Amino acid sequence: MRRGFLGPFNRSAAWGTILVWTALAAPVVAALGVAAPADPVVDRPEKLEFKDLKYQPPRPDAYRHKLKCGVTAYVVENHEVPTFEVTILVRTGSMYEPVEKAGLADMTAYLMRNGGVEGMTGKELDERLAFLAADISVRIGDDQGRENLFCLAKDMDQGLALLRRVLRTPVFDPPVLDRYRADLLSGLEQRNASPSDIEAREWAFLMYGDHPCTIPFRRTARSIGSITREDLVAFHQRYFFPGNFILAVSGDFKTADVLKKLDALLADWPDHELNLPSIPDRIPDPKPGVYIIKKEDVNQSRIRVGHLGVKRDIPEQYALRVMNDILGGGGFTSRITRRVRSDEGLAYNTGSTFERPVWYPGTFRAWFQTKHATAAFGTRLIVDEIERIRTEPCDEEAIATAKAGFIGEMVNPFSSKNSTVNTFADDDYTGRPDAYWQDYAKNIEAVTAQDVLAVAQKFLHPDRLVYLVIGDPEAVAAGSDKHVERFSDFGEITVRPLRNPVTLEIE
Repeated sequence: MRRGFLGPFNRSAAWGTILVWTALAAPVVAALGVAAPADPVVDRPEKLEFKDLKYQPPRPDAYRHKLKCGVTAYVVENHEVPTFEVTILVRTGSMYEPVEKAGLADMTAYLMRNGGVEGMTGKELDERLAFLAADISVRIGDDQGRENLFCLAKDMDQGLALLRRVLRTPVFDPPVLDRYRADLLSGLEQRNASPSDIEAREWAFLMYGDHPCTIPFRRTARSIGSITREDLVAFHQRYFFPGNFILAVSGDFKTADVLKKLDALLADWPDHELNLPSIPDRIPDPKPGVYIIKKEDVNQSRIRVGHLGVKRDIPEQYALRVMNDILGGGGFTSRITRRVRSDEGLAYNTGSTFERPVWYPGTFRAWFQTKHATAAFGTRLIVDEIERIRTEPCDEEAIATAKAGFIGEMVNPFSSKNSTVNTFADDDYTGRPDAYWQDYAKNIEAVTAQDVLAVAQKFLHPDRLVYLVIGDPEAVAAGSDKHVERFSDFGEITVRPLRNPVTLEIE
């Protein structure tokens, strides 16, 4: 996929379909005596002309409502299907849990849904939802909690009643807690089986050290074993209250009626002050160099190249998107993909991204996976492209293609009524201004070649690059007879053994 949205528009397939349809339709049109269109049928796809896409996103204030308790709800009617869906965003996350209790947020979410509620066991709740053809889920990620109810519109009262019990009166049944704890401990033992999991974990540690964003990677047998039912109750009480919610609601209803039901959902539920642990947004640069993690039972290396990056809403965000799209984010049209995959055939999956969290700086990273012998050569290709985009202005065609792609994908967050209200709820949660989507196309269109060069020079730092390699150090060091590149070309090499999967200690 591209840019975190749906895949790129397949122009070749579209052109082929249009030409075939035109060829088939012409005789039918003539036979019916219908006048042919004034414009002649073109003989080549590139001669087709399309009108500019003019799409104006909806405005969030058209969907925003304040409930009696002060909670914001984004509500939209959808009478096309007889369903009802509520998503509740909760300001919480695993990065707010104590590191000595790493795993607490996830365990709280699981037990809220599966550990029984007041008056019902977890099994009884499952059976009731199955009878209603409904579903309730609870998830707590790094920086957001998310609860969802889906049911038939005719059953919304029963669904909301069950949702209230899950949200407000979970019982955190100790036997369910013990079973889930055993599952988590068993899962820890497998953490070194997947090279991609090792890569993500070690990258986080290299980039962020002991920053709270690494807490999800710091689960150990000790932290999981220390979590008690009382910890779950305290975490739930701290974060789950109406003043900490934002709602997104869609379905077959009348808005006035559903607002009353939402008021009832949150009625008689005391609020309290939320004191979130602070999240540092200043992070020291990691030491540049090559870090090889020993994983000798694989026949390919996984490589990441990058450094600390930026937060989400910087002024240069639009130019940065266009620049990275050209560098490595634009799929087959990007430079890194062309060099590493198409030209050299070194990797199936490669590219680059600027991860842009809201609360702290993300990272810039480029990646690929290849045979140990060609790992250094592929890395050189990526570094060369990073250098090139910092020194050579991009051509106007590449910039126009990237901008057209972003503008074309602008419709995706609003592809359904449910996704529309969820987009606005997420924007509210992260503090995006109401005008963001209204101005999006204009801001993308304004990006120039000079802007792209400027952000490449400002936000790409070849002298700060960290190289992470998951693979066999000896095979990586041996390189290839066909290529002179070695990882020693990129800096000091540090070889580290795998961490103990249960304790995370380096043995």
